[in-house]
Amino acid sequence: MKTIYCEYALLGRELRFEERVYVTISSSGFIKRVSPSPPRRVDEEYDSCLLTPGFINAHTHVGDSFFKEVGFNVPVEELVAPPDGLKHRLLRNAGEDDVKEGIRCAAEEMLSSGTTAFADFREGGVRGALILRRALEGTPIRYIILGRNDGLEELLRVCDGVGLPSTNLYSDEELRRISEACRLNGLLVAAHASETVRERELAVKMYGVSDAVRAVKVLNADLLVHLTHVDEEELPLLSGRGVACCPRANAYLGVGLPPVERMVRAGVRVCLGTDNVMVNSPDLLREMDFLGKMVRARSGPACLEAREIVKMVTVNPAEVLGLNSGWIERGRCADLAVIDLDAANVKPVHHPYQALVHRVKSENVLCVYVGGVKAYER
Repeated sequence: MKTIYCEYALLGRELRFEERVYVTISSSGFIKRVSPSPPRRVDEEYDSCLLTPGFINAHTHVGDSFFKEVGFNVPVEELVAPPDGLKHRLLRNAGEDDVKEGIRCAAEEMLSSGTTAFADFREGGVRGALILRRALEGTPIRYIILGRNDGLEELLRVCDGVGLPSTNLYSDEELRRISEACRLNGLLVAAHASETVRERELAVKMYGVSDAVRAVKVLNADLLVHLTHVDEEELPLLSGRGVACCPRANAYLGVGLPPVERMVRAGVRVCLGTDNVMVNSPDLLREMDFLGKMVRARSGPACLEAREIVKMVTVNPAEVLGLNSGWIERGRCADLAVIDLDAANVKPVHHPYQALVHRVKSENVLCVYVGGVKAYER
């Protein structure tokens, strides 16, 4: 058992900003006590620092991280569409060692920027899932594998759920079968939806409704990814459901920007993801900063609170993905990040949530704990 002291912390599901906080962690890696009063022994002390929940990246493709910027200026359909987009051709021809090294680099970058868990849409079926597991053996970061391809029964033995590239590729009967198999095994169901106008239009042409509607009404997905394009009348249908938005990747690929502020008003549990490492760094600090500025430019300075943005990388993805982390409270996993508020690019801090969203950089992350064990230290 050990105790960490931090001068400032974000506590509970509401991420309350508190001063002089002691967090005691059990030997099994769970938070045992959170208090303003010191115990008899304090093992780690962090003055002028902020203790936050470890960040959770709700959508990645880490398998393509070994060919960063390959395909720059290639249209999104030619770049990532299965089965013969440039990305998929490169993955088919790649050596396993190259793929694993890229995955390890992505995990290292995530830890160094405060991320303690990620949900990956893994290409390559069973083999792809096993490559990811082998790549991260001995690496402390938590991960959720959402697989695709191969036989469903075989896939679900090695994955934590399914991550469909598009509902347009499946009939209603197939979507229901996938959903039922996952529910039977207590696994997650996720799907890309409405990333591009073309995908939406194709869904309407083929099935009479958008791919987002089918992902909810037919697939009953726990998590929808992107929703860069969504109609106002569809938003109530998404209330209470998880949506992983990836604004930096959407901007890079030129497909538009997700209406995050409208989703929040509609009660959608918005999470943030960084998408393909080949086009975007898996750094959620950069993602929060970009999102905060994007919505202010589009809808004005009061459209979305910074605290709500922080929830998109902590509380919301923990709930959507079923993780026992995401906020600091007795009984939760001790997945934590310690952030230096005394750095020149951060101080003086007048508004902690705004500072975390718009000022803090990865170099301000002093250390990261996963299950109470120090997983990264600058």
